[in-house]
Amino acid sequence: MMARKPSVQLARWLLFVWLATNPLCSASKKNNGVVCNATERQALLKFKLALKASFYSDNPLFSWVGDDCCRWIGVGCDSETGHVIKLDLSGAYTDISGSGKIDPSLLELKHLSHLDLSNNYFGHKLIPNFFGSFMKLRYLNLSYTHFAGTIPHQLGNISSLHYLDFKHDRYSLLKVDNLQWLSHLSSLEYLDMGSVNLSMVADWLQPINMIPSLSVLRLSSCGLRNFPTLPHLNFTSLTILDLSSNAITSKSLDWLSNLPNLESLDLSHNRLEAPFPSSLRGCNLLKLDFSWNNMTGEVNRFLESLTRCSASNLKKHESSVFMRELDLSYNNFSGTIPESLGQLTELVHLRMSHNSLEGTISEAHFANLTRLETLYMSENSFVFNVGHHWIPPFQLKYVGLRSCQIGPQFPTWLQFMRKDRLEIDFSQSQISGFMPDWFWNLSSQISYVDISQNLIYGKIPSSLNFVPWAKIDFSSNLFEGSLPQNVSDAYILDLSNNFFSGPIKMSIMSVQYLSLSNNSLSDSIPSSICSIRILSVLDLSKNNLTGQIPSCFNSWPFVLDLSYNNLNGVIPNSFGPNSFLIWLQLSHNNLSGLLPPSIRNQSRLLALDLSGNRLSGSIPRWVGESLSRLIILNLRSNMFNGTIPPQLSLISSLQILDLADNRLSGVIPSSFYNFTSMISRPERGSFSYIGLSIFNYNFTNYGRYVMVVMKGLELKYTNTLLPLLTTMDLSRNSLSGEIPQELTSLHGLQSLNLSGNHLEGKIPENIGDLQQLESLDLSQNHLSGTIPSSISALTFLSSLNLANNNLSGRIPSGSQLQTFNDPSIYAGNYDLCGLPLPKPCVGEAPHTFFGEDEQDGTEHLWFYVGVAPGFVVGFWVVCGILIFNKPWRIAYYRFFDRLNERLDGFYVKLVVKVVKKNEGLAT
Repeated sequence: MMARKPSVQLARWLLFVWLATNPLCSASKKNNGVVCNATERQALLKFKLALKASFYSDNPLFSWVGDDCCRWIGVGCDSETGHVIKLDLSGAYTDISGSGKIDPSLLELKHLSHLDLSNNYFGHKLIPNFFGSFMKLRYLNLSYTHFAGTIPHQLGNISSLHYLDFKHDRYSLLKVDNLQWLSHLSSLEYLDMGSVNLSMVADWLQPINMIPSLSVLRLSSCGLRNFPTLPHLNFTSLTILDLSSNAITSKSLDWLSNLPNLESLDLSHNRLEAPFPSSLRGCNLLKLDFSWNNMTGEVNRFLESLTRCSASNLKKHESSVFMRELDLSYNNFSGTIPESLGQLTELVHLRMSHNSLEGTISEAHFANLTRLETLYMSENSFVFNVGHHWIPPFQLKYVGLRSCQIGPQFPTWLQFMRKDRLEIDFSQSQISGFMPDWFWNLSSQISYVDISQNLIYGKIPSSLNFVPWAKIDFSSNLFEGSLPQNVSDAYILDLSNNFFSGPIKMSIMSVQYLSLSNNSLSDSIPSSICSIRILSVLDLSKNNLTGQIPSCFNSWPFVLDLSYNNLNGVIPNSFGPNSFLIWLQLSHNNLSGLLPPSIRNQSRLLALDLSGNRLSGSIPRWVGESLSRLIILNLRSNMFNGTIPPQLSLISSLQILDLADNRLSGVIPSSFYNFTSMISRPERGSFSYIGLSIFNYNFTNYGRYVMVVMKGLELKYTNTLLPLLTTMDLSRNSLSGEIPQELTSLHGLQSLNLSGNHLEGKIPENIGDLQQLESLDLSQNHLSGTIPSSISALTFLSSLNLANNNLSGRIPSGSQLQTFNDPSIYAGNYDLCGLPLPKPCVGEAPHTFFGEDEQDGTEHLWFYVGVAPGFVVGFWVVCGILIFNKPWRIAYYRFFDRLNERLDGFYVKLVVKVVKKNEGLAT
């Protein structure tokens, strides 16, 4: 029996392309004394002249001199007739963005069969219509040419065309309004329209279905929204299908059964909600990519079918076609992975991360995967059960097992991986125990490692050498001791949330992102940090750093977070005009003095948090005039005085304004209605800065945050919820006057705190217009009059305090107000009446309140009977874990030791602050 030849059609097509493009096979050289046709030579020179471009020595057109055009680079001639049959200017990077054009003189090349203008810049000009007149053309490549406009229908006249390529990047301006012209290209075998806009085409599949010879179809990023239903698919010879990065919403993929010869299928980055196609047979598939969809179902049957294909082919003595690349990541696939996966001997790339897959992964799953280079199984419920001395058959280059259970010991098999730019993600993988010494020997081969959020302990060597531009994340573990002194070539270094101590003595000249936050580092910030020229993010927060902030930065980083330390002195006045600072967080230190004027140069600043210091003076007007992009302004708990500058209202993007606990006086500016970001409820994507490229470090546990006082609690809001937050806190100042009516136009405001001031007058009647309000605190003022009935319209209100004012009349009732049963929120308003106060209004019967003493005592008895056994069981479960699990026991005691140290330090700082504040008040 003849052995079946795999990929026959694809191989035939590749041979055709090779023969058409290989310079050894093309007739680009003079043969048998034949020279080029004079008419065609003049046509080529006219074409060159019309381009009106500058040609450098590396441009093929630079060589277009002399009489024999067949010797010109990029020109191929027939060896017998001398006619030009090939024009290949690919990669010439010719720029005709000016007045140049493609001259119709090319039509004199009547025998042209190959035209390649790819990778040039045609300045968004239209594709010439006369291209449709090259009747002998078999190969046309216009990829990455930066043409624009509608692709001319005249191209449908080239019935001899075999290869047609329009592929561009995502910024392409090419579009198609109708694809019927494609149906005339009956000989077409290769079609690539990647990034061409097809969104206006009503039925894109019907004309393509009329090309039975089509072998390769690539329509990625074309704006397609569906896969039209056809009674029959004619292009059954298709071997490569790429519909990735569209918006296809098909709920069934059964049509794939009509494409039996597929070898590469890419439907990634769509909106597919279909189950895994049961009709899909992978016997010919070399590549399958369903990633980044919403597909469901189990995949184990498909994986088992792949191994059955292999076994069947071997029995028939046929060549085996094995899957080489399988990507099912970022879907909703479920079920387990069969051990037969280990029989896919040709598998190179396996990606299954971010699904709902589960089960145990054993050595059998990898038994014969000797070629495997990529293994991504993160964010599933896999439990890895391999022997401590297991030596894997593969040498991985990329391994991602985030949130899988691969612990408790650090996987020893990692030391047998490929020693060339290794990328590792073992974060949140329940690894505990000591970091083995052999891992540090791998550092010179590592380009990416994330072992964060585990219980790994030990000390990091004083010197580490990584691959240039390496990304290193050891955060949220139990590492201790001194910081490494020499970390060469690290581009991103995150050692936060550990137990490192001592001074910062690090030699890191190439780092762009450096986070050492939440350790026990001491001493001053070294001036050597200023010499890191490409530093973009510096986070030293939550340590015990002392001294002053260095003023040596020539260029401040994008993000600077020095909060929660013991820094003193003034804020340096060294913010240069060319700085790209967007996030400045210096809160909870002992900084004093005035706001430095040079901050006004930071026009890109989005967040300014200086809370919890001893800054004084008035709030400068330039804060509103120059920092117009601010989204967060937090000056809480300082000693600012004077009035609130109305210029703050120029910051229309402001979503968090906190000026509480200062010495501000005067009135609340009525112009605050200009905070347009507080008018409508912000959407999750409205904080575009959250996704800025400088924050895109592929470490999912990284994100900016702010501490916001809301509902009487100091809460931490990270970049997940931060975009949805809008607050205004002016409490505990000496503000006077009335509450501006204009504040009620801030319909998206979620928290408003004006307590502890000297405000007077009435609560605005239309307070109910603040429809998104969740927290309202107007207590400890001199407000008078009745509580507006519109307050009952605040359906999201969950925290209310109107105590200690001069309010009078009946307390309004309403669906939401009925939930506020605590009378203390109205206390100190002696003329208020109605529930929940015990004082009835005129004409009401006295209110009766039932206390706990009148309730049945058996309820408490059964409560304690239920709680006691649970307490005993829980107590011994915790004790048992601490007794028998040494790493957890160490982590437990270290945590409380560190918590005790932090509480002691907090108490000392609190006492010092109180004393200093009292001294300030006394003066």
